[in-house]
Amino acid sequence: MNIIKLKEIIKMKYKLILLIILFISCTNNKNDASIENISKRDEIEPNNSIEYSQYIDCNTLISGNIDDYNDIDFYQINPTNGFVMDFSMSFYNLEASISMDIISTNNDIMFSINSEDVSNYKGFVELNDILLRDEVYFLKLNADKECKYNLKFIFRDDYIPSNEAEPNNNIYEADNINYPNEVIYGYFIKNYFNIDEYIKPYIKESGLIDIDFYEINNDTDINTSINIKLEYTKDIDIILFDGNYNYLKQGINQLSTTFESNKKYYIALVCYGDKYIIDRYTLHYEFN
Repeated sequence: MNIIKLKEIIKMKYKLILLIILFISCTNNKNDASIENISKRDEIEPNNSIEYSQYIDCNTLISGNIDDYNDIDFYQINPTNGFVMDFSMSFYNLEASISMDIISTNNDIMFSINSEDVSNYKGFVELNDILLRDEVYFLKLNADKECKYNLKFIFRDDYIPSNEAEPNNNIYEADNINYPNEVIYGYFIKNYFNIDEYIKPYIKESGLIDIDFYEINNDTDINTSINIKLEYTKDIDIILFDGNYNYLKQGINQLSTTFESNKKYYIALVCYGDKYIIDRYTLHYEFN
């Protein structure tokens, strides 16, 4: 190897090292910026009604306190920097029974979390990629004992279509699965809702935790067959309806069916139990 080639190799090595250093530096700066982008606030009393709810409009970490079972804290979620929310709650009194509701401006409860209903509750609850369909929501929080807490809200606008969008607990509000092998991520969370009339004859109302509906379409000119697959930490009923809401069949965690050209199906995921697990499920369908 001559001296000129050796010098060129050394220069290339230094350039590579410099690029790596720059990449690490940019990455660290980005992480620092994202940490600094969270506004830290204390709970502001009084906030014990929707009228006096504390305003949340950006990435925020709230430190608050429930004084006793009569104390209710309200927060108004009205983000200006995104409509997809990552949300977490941490509580410092594990003996306290926590109740949290997400409420629409029409005073409809979108979903609720009660710590007594969650089998894997250990003082921390995290929900990611929650799609905010409306501009404003309210969070209602209370407990049966004195309890300090932290609430963390992160908002962004990088919407992933394959995330479940609540509410989807009746056939008219079914979320779309757009194509085969598109993986959908969702949660089973205890809901208090009127059961869809089309599904009522095929489910047990006792022990019902949640129902999630999805819609799939065969927009091709090909008659085929598909497998519908759900991955979760417990057994879940899958019930299939045709495009006219007629019952077809059901299975547990997976289901196979024909899928004719230009047909529409509705998939209902039905979760039962005394308690539920705050853990994501994945759902997809594939061709046989």
